[in-house]
Amino acid sequence: MALNYKESKLVKDTIPALKDHGEHIATVFYKTMLRDHPELHNYFNDVNLQTGSQPRALTKLILAFASNISNISELVPKLERVAQKHSSLNIQPEHYDIVGKYLLRAFSAVLGPAMTPDTKLAWSKAYGVMARMLTGREAHLYREFEEWKGWRKFMIYNKKNETLEGNIVSFTLKPTDGKPLPSFMPGQYITLRLTVPGMKYAQLRQYSLSDAPSYDHYRITVKRDQGSNWDYAGQDDNMTVSSAATSASDSSLGSRHPGRPGIVSNSLIDEFHEGDTIELTHPAGAFQLNTNMDNSMPLVLISAGVCVAPLMAMLNTVVEKRINRPVSWIQASRHDAPFQAEVEKIAKRHPNMRTKFFKSRLSDSDVLSYTSSFDDDFLSLTPEDLYLNNGSTEYYLAGPESFLMQASSHLAKQGVKKERIQFEIFSVGSFAE
Repeated sequence: MALNYKESKLVKDTIPALKDHGEHIATVFYKTMLRDHPELHNYFNDVNLQTGSQPRALTKLILAFASNISNISELVPKLERVAQKHSSLNIQPEHYDIVGKYLLRAFSAVLGPAMTPDTKLAWSKAYGVMARMLTGREAHLYREFEEWKGWRKFMIYNKKNETLEGNIVSFTLKPTDGKPLPSFMPGQYITLRLTVPGMKYAQLRQYSLSDAPSYDHYRITVKRDQGSNWDYAGQDDNMTVSSAATSASDSSLGSRHPGRPGIVSNSLIDEFHEGDTIELTHPAGAFQLNTNMDNSMPLVLISAGVCVAPLMAMLNTVVEKRINRPVSWIQASRHDAPFQAEVEKIAKRHPNMRTKFFKSRLSDSDVLSYTSSFDDDFLSLTPEDLYLNNGSTEYYLAGPESFLMQASSHLAKQGVKKERIQFEIFSVGSFAE
């Protein structure tokens, strides 16, 4: 049921106070909800709960929705990212009922007497509108998943280092039931579930699919999270993010590996081998390259570190489907660039493809100099590298927030319209919102 003018005003009038206490709301909301419903730990990344990034993201989402309650169309892209993430986690309508109950309880605690019965009813209706939009879209996605419901077991068929340091590893995964795998849109991700010794609840993480769709296997690429601060290579973590309410970091307080806080990434790299099994959900995600379009528009793929994974799936799909599009590949990395040899091999076979690699040390003429900022690196790119002379060029960016902000800012200064830029941010970040 839509809100009337009076109800919309009651909601909007309380938003400033709620934003001022957003941190408190996020903390109290999740703490009380998980105390009463500990089973929900199986749907959340505990690391993000401990750091507060998950609660903050969801609180910001509902406040943003309420702020735009009279013009919901502007929120559709954001809600699509959320619905895609929720479908990858198998979120069900009853979960929205639980979240709504504790969220409104936290709002009431902050607003005090300002949360009158009419205001509470208005907020309940506002949350209900958002919940119905999301559950409706998620129901449609679940129908598209067809027979694949929930978790499916996969065997690690191949495990391969993608860098000399061995800190980025690809896993080729085959379903144990032997049934054909559904296709997916290049750029999407899966959710992976692990049972880690010493952890009370299952650990869930999202990883981009890093190869073209195949009927018998998927590939993901994982970076070891050592818990250090973000650097030029990309991120310390490598879970794909497409929504405001999502997993963001593999780093963990209280890790069982001292000095190596990435519980899942370290477990995968150190303790899971060929022949072992893991569980995945159906591919999902709003970051997609539409390969069904028969066009010759240039394609520019820009990434940093392990965030290259979804773009690698895009590139391999373009090659396998023999889509005749000029491609420019621009990749930043602190040391070895994952997939660089594979990309260069593809470029040699395709004269309409060009490559540039940003690195911290020069190794050949195709490597640009490293700086503490990306600005100089982007400025060194030529109009030809970015296909600026073609008003139909499409740009796909994947990386940490600061990298994406500088890349998108540079493109905007070159006259590229934002509608032609798609991005995948690898954190729970405001840039994605």
